[in-house]
Amino acid sequence: MRETLASTSSSTTSDSTTPIESAWIDAHERLSPRWQSSALSPQPGLLFQYEAELDAFLEFLIWRFSIWVDKPTPGNALMNLRYRDERAMEMRGKIRTGLEGPGLTVPQKLWYCVATVGGQYIWTRLQSFSAFRQWGDSEQRSLARRAWFIVQRIEGFYKAASFTNLLVFLYTGRYRNLIERAIQARLVYGSPHMNRAVSFEYMNRQLEMLLLLLPLLNSSSMKNFLRPFSKDNSSGSAGDETLCPICQANPTTVYLALPCQHRYCYYCLRTRCAATPSFRCSRCNDPVVAMQRYGGSI
Repeated sequence: MRETLASTSSSTTSDSTTPIESAWIDAHERLSPRWQSSALSPQPGLLFQYEAELDAFLEFLIWRFSIWVDKPTPGNALMNLRYRDERAMEMRGKIRTGLEGPGLTVPQKLWYCVATVGGQYIWTRLQSFSAFRQWGDSEQRSLARRAWFIVQRIEGFYKAASFTNLLVFLYTGRYRNLIERAIQARLVYGSPHMNRAVSFEYMNRQLEMLLLLLPLLNSSSMKNFLRPFSKDNSSGSAGDETLCPICQANPTTVYLALPCQHRYCYYCLRTRCAATPSFRCSRCNDPVVAMQRYGGSI
């Protein structure tokens, strides 16, 4: 009886463990190729090696579908600008509105592509290659050191020429960079009329700041605080005694500030005393403790 129970229990356990083990084996067989493929996948930062090529390819696409087909670039289209062949305008002589003129010729477009796409790519690769080879740190190889010196000189001359061109551009308004000056491609307006989308976000931010800060500033308190330090303390001259020192108008209902007895408008004096309990007279800078109607009692 015990043998039969043991045999049945062992058979049940073996039957119950076999499907689990087979399931693990099947899962391992299915996932193992994926793990191997993930191990052979490109490492992070692999595209960084081809960043210059990707940038050159994107620049080429922008040139191909904009300048090559006589269309403005996306940034120039937002500003209503296009390229014009300035050589043709110089031969014509007279310019009417500044908007007319033909677009770039095929040689100008090709030179623009060579200078912007090819020149930028070659210069980027040259800099990365020289930095990787450590041309500037090599003391034994005089040729590499000399090449590094030439590269630095060329970069310095280009930056100086770009800065000079920027100053000339700010003065004349023609040719933003050296490439446009070399091929004589000038940016002009594409159409005389353009629907401009006015954005008031910047103005709204300024108004919000003013609405937040202006209530915190008490101009009368600041004036009274700075009055003792001012050189001209004779603000209340004999000719101005009849005018309200706050609104500079002839008071309709005259009130006197006590104890200095200077004249004010009722509204001006009442609002200042209510806003500032320690209000001082605008003429003599004495504290105002009470107010009295002119010719009456407190």
